Amino acid sequence: MFGINMERKKIAIAALVIGVLGIALEAVQIVLYESHLSAEWSYPASQWNYLAFFTVITNLMVDLWLVAVALSVFFKWKRVYSFLTLPAIQGALVLYISTVGIVYCTLLFWFIGPYSMELWWANLIDMWNHLILPVGAVILFWLTPHTRKLNKSTVGWWLVWPVVYFLLSEIRGLVWDWYPYPFLKPSWFLFPFGITVTVGCFVGIGFLIVWLHNKKVDKLTKTCPYSNTCKVKNKSA
Repeated sequence: MFGINMERKKIAIAALVIGVLGIALEAVQIVLYESHLSAEWSYPASQWNYLAFFTVITNLMVDLWLVAVALSVFFKWKRVYSFLTLPAIQGALVLYISTVGIVYCTLLFWFIGPYSMELWWANLIDMWNHLILPVGAVILFWLTPHTRKLNKSTVGWWLVWPVVYFLLSEIRGLVWDWYPYPFLKPSWFLFPFGITVTVGCFVGIGFLIVWLHNKKVDKLTKTCPYSNTCKVKNKSA
């Protein structure tokens, strides 16, 4: 199943390019964040603040995952590849990155808006972080020929990281009086609405991913029921 072929090699090359490009874009943003973006915000911008955004952390997670998957293909690290492409692992990343895109487009963009035209590069990076990479991650997840079904209980494990992030952000905000997102600030008048929308996105998208994934596995089973690559392992991934 793992034997490297041209199709998988092409996908690995694309994953490596996208992952490295994403890391490079984040590096540019980190380096220029304090010197170029401080005037755009009502608080002093810093590299530390930039790295506190869920968007940035999630994008870096996906970028590093893409690079790791590509390297596991090139060097034929079968166990590493099998682990990284488990639907529970890949599904978690898809949940986080797709929520980033949906929350930004439906909530944050209307309150924050784009950067000024002079900072066109920052707008391009924002588009990459909130639109291009989320869409790409969803497509890749759908195209990956998984053979394991997901249990609904997997969504609960997926929510551990967002909950930890929320708690750390609240503690950090209480100590330094700075929150990466306005809806995380308890004193904000739309705090309940923002939290409700965000939690609803995580839970709803999580169950949607599980449902669509299991439908895809069922379809693969019907397409080639006697193939080893289509054999479904009816247990949680």
